[in-house]
Amino acid sequence: MEHKIAVPGGAAAEQSRETYRMCPRSGLQFNLKAERLMIVNAVTAVVMLLVGGILAVGVVLTRWPAVHWLQADTFYMVLTAHGIDMLIYWIIFFEVAVLYFCASTLLRTRIATPNVAWLAYALMLIGAITNNVAVFQGGSSVMMTSYVPMMAAPAFYLGLILFAVGALIACFVFFGTLVVAKREKTYQGSVPLVTFGAVVAAIIAVFTIASGAIILIPTWLMSLGVVTNVDPLIYRTVWWAFGHSAQQVNVAAHISIWYAVAAIAFGAKPMSERVSRGAFLLYIFFLQLASAHHLLADPGVSTAWKVRPARIVVHSVA
Repeated sequence: MEHKIAVPGGAAAEQSRETYRMCPRSGLQFNLKAERLMIVNAVTAVVMLLVGGILAVGVVLTRWPAVHWLQADTFYMVLTAHGIDMLIYWIIFFEVAVLYFCASTLLRTRIATPNVAWLAYALMLIGAITNNVAVFQGGSSVMMTSYVPMMAAPAFYLGLILFAVGALIACFVFFGTLVVAKREKTYQGSVPLVTFGAVVAAIIAVFTIASGAIILIPTWLMSLGVVTNVDPLIYRTVWWAFGHSAQQVNVAAHISIWYAVAAIAFGAKPMSERVSRGAFLLYIFFLQLASAHHLLADPGVSTAWKVRPARIVVHSVA
């Protein structure tokens, strides 16, 4: 069912031009422009998950000694695409869909800049396809981590950069939608817990994407011959600020969705919303300390550096 919604105050004229759909089961109100963006991002995420899952079959059947299906070159090509599709593209496409839902639907407001949101999606899709094509052409089997001095084709890095720019734009559309909801007074008090969790996921996503850009742009320039060297240790350290956090974006977004499902399906509420919000904040503060575990076996990092994050966590908890 589609209808026009008018909001009290100065926002009425703006909101009255927006078309909404009311879900008959949940009672949630969907802005149609935002809903289309949610659907296309979520469907693309599932497609990426499907592609990554199919590639996983090749990985498993090759690692199984009795089968050993793929030759070495093909195996590493498949493993590279599997890792990127499962741990970057599926996660972040889905998170963008979650962000739009938590901002537009839960706050009952229009999406801030739908045209810019479509631009973000186009950049993400073009980047993901460009990166996958580079991998399947056979010259970019550098694994998901793509550690230097191993070099992939320039299109491999360009695809990741385009995807990162699109995802960053999508995060800012989310933040802009929060501003619209606050300005048009579509909710009272603090944002709902689910939306608060999405804000945390978006903050982590901005850090994640910025970290990826910081290290992937010079690596792309190196693949073009513009830059002569990228320090391998700096690459590995900064890359894991991107690689580890990308997975945690998914965790924060999914915890938010679990709260939403519990509330919508069962009418459940958290035992203490204040504690839940505090837990989300702690996730931001201590997330990057956990990134260090990816470097525990790295010979270029000192022992003192490796144990420092653990010590900080222990003292903080104490």
